Formats: sequence, C-alpha cells, structure tokens
Amino acid sequence: MILEEEEDQEAKIKERVDEIIQVLSLRQDILKQFDDNLFNALVEKITILSPAHFVFTLKSGMSIDEIIEN
Repeated sequence: MILEEEEDQEAKIKERVDEIIQVLSLRQDILKQFDDNLFNALVEKITILSPAHFVFTLKSGMSIDEIIEN
C-alpha cells in the first residue's frame, strides 16, 4: 500500500514536470520582460516568510528559497 502511494506521488510529480517542460518548450524567444502567463504556469504558490524572504513553490513540487539583500 505504501509502495502504491509512492508510485502515485512519483507519477503526479512526473506529470507536473512534463507540463512545465511543455510550457517552456513553447517559448521560442528569450524572456526580455516578466511574463505573467509563464509565471502562473510554473509557480503554484509563494510563501512570504518576511518582507525580504520568500519561498516559491513550483508546480513540480520543488521549492526555491529567495532572500533579498539590501
């Protein structure tokens, strides 16, 4: 039963990563400005830990920790 749950979780992650790859492969050009459609396609949520510390959670499940230094 645990193995089936792990396999389901892996399948969901693979599906999310495949979606991200598809979104990125549709882009032919280099980004020159912020693209809200691309951002929304990749980012699931943003957690604000402080005014200068954010955690971006991607739809793949990966998290990116960002600290803004002045």
